[in-house]
Amino acid sequence: MRMEKIVLEKVCWKVKATTAFQFLQLYYSLIHENLPFERRKNLSFERLEAQLKACHCRIMFSKAKPSVLALSIIALEIQAQKFIELTEGVECLQKHSKDSHGEEIRLF
Repeated sequence: MRMEKIVLEKVCWKVKATTAFQFLQLYYSLIHENLPFERRKNLSFERLEAQLKACHCRIMFSKAKPSVLALSIIALEIQAQKFIELTEGVECLQKHSKDSHGEEIRLF
């Protein structure tokens, strides 16, 4: 890790942590493009963002991985809106998201 840090400093590359907001944007865009046009307005990014901000106010969510937090918010919203056609898409995202031990994250 030390050598990687030296190389990054030499090329003036600043590494920034990926945030839950960035994951939320990514997951939202992936899910949103698979929605039928008439149902797209029902999945509000502003509401998802507000839920994420509320999570950041709770200490228990500060330990969660950003990707897991964002995926959980999306999954709960899809369940609440009864977007049955998107359940498979969320399960696919869930399968590709693994915890720090390489285990699959279970949301449903």
